[in-house]
Amino acid sequence: MKNFIFLSLCLGFLFGCDSKSSESNKEQTPVKTDSANVLVQKDTVTELASTNSFNTNNQFNNITSVLAGHKGKANNLNYLFDTLIWDGHSKFIDSSWTRLEKKRLQAMKDWGRKEFETASAKTKIVFYPFSGPDYLTANAFFPNADKYIMLGLEPVGKLPDLEKFKKGEPSEYSNDFKKSLGDIFDKSYFITRKMQSDFQAQKVNGLLPILTFFIKRTGNEILDIKYLVRYNQDSISEVAYDFKSDDHKPFGVRVDFLQEGKQKSVYYFKYDVSNKLFNDTTVFNKYINANTTNCITYIKSASYLLHAGFMSNMRDLILKNSSSIIQDDTGIPFKYFEEGKKFDVKLYGEYTRPVEDFPYLNLQKPLQEAFHRDSLKVKKMPFHLGYHWGSKKDVIIFAQKK
Repeated sequence: MKNFIFLSLCLGFLFGCDSKSSESNKEQTPVKTDSANVLVQKDTVTELASTNSFNTNNQFNNITSVLAGHKGKANNLNYLFDTLIWDGHSKFIDSSWTRLEKKRLQAMKDWGRKEFETASAKTKIVFYPFSGPDYLTANAFFPNADKYIMLGLEPVGKLPDLEKFKKGEPSEYSNDFKKSLGDIFDKSYFITRKMQSDFQAQKVNGLLPILTFFIKRTGNEILDIKYLVRYNQDSISEVAYDFKSDDHKPFGVRVDFLQEGKQKSVYYFKYDVSNKLFNDTTVFNKYINANTTNCITYIKSASYLLHAGFMSNMRDLILKNSSSIIQDDTGIPFKYFEEGKKFDVKLYGEYTRPVEDFPYLNLQKPLQEAFHRDSLKVKKMPFHLGYHWGSKKDVIIFAQKK
């Protein structure tokens, strides 16, 4: 009965990505450096780094500057801050961000970057499944990564066209935008069912506005945004931001940004990675497999999905491809790190049973035993991160492949 309940509740988090079969109307070319058996558009992304001609005065960066409350940095949109709505929005974001820095973010940066230094030295790729738009905590721990690959079930969406807002719409959008940030500011994670309600076209359209907000507020400049489209099981193509098709809706997005003079990228994909749709016959499985070799995998607040049998393909891929896995107890069951003794493991924090939202789950005995066995070596965490925001009994498991 418990297994049935677990399966039913977990399935509530999973939805497929529909795609009809047809040929792209643009020229495509194989790109061997990105992935195996995956096509992208020839004009995918200009190599700006080679010419140092970074253009930060673009629509994406300017819109996100307004959303991020950066007065004076939105170029042709700076005039919006002269209005009461966007001036108030800026003040709210600034004060909320200051509290976040003091409450959690600065401690995460200082502690995480020291503790995970060896992991970051081995790779420049971070894989973050079940992430939603949470670039924030991934960047806090791994600021030196060049590529972040994120997965979730929230729609990609679009940035708002702020200059076309009608009377009353700026206030509504600002309020909805601030509301969508509430959980990450207060609890350190997004709640899937709430995001699926908040990220609607009539409100904040998808997670792209929130994703770019985090990229911007962490000190970066948005350079370009492209969508990713899946053509049946044949190819994945990067297309322009203004791409339109009745047959193919973007299921992913690539955001290029500038960090301290270097171009980096965040990828986000809306995809159901349960075994039925994520296996070695699917092009997305091949794409993820090819692009996460020797990566850091980061897992937080993942609804214990990787404990389920129908997630075994994703679990196996992570165990195979990751040079390091950094997660809380909602990620891969601890027993898999002990099997075959392929990982060196460090534990942090304090382990307790899953929160009441998951009453069908019990303590992981192997993890409980490991905490007891290594109690003198377990370091405390100077910040809260994860579901246990009430009790502050948080766990981080740091597994490095031998």
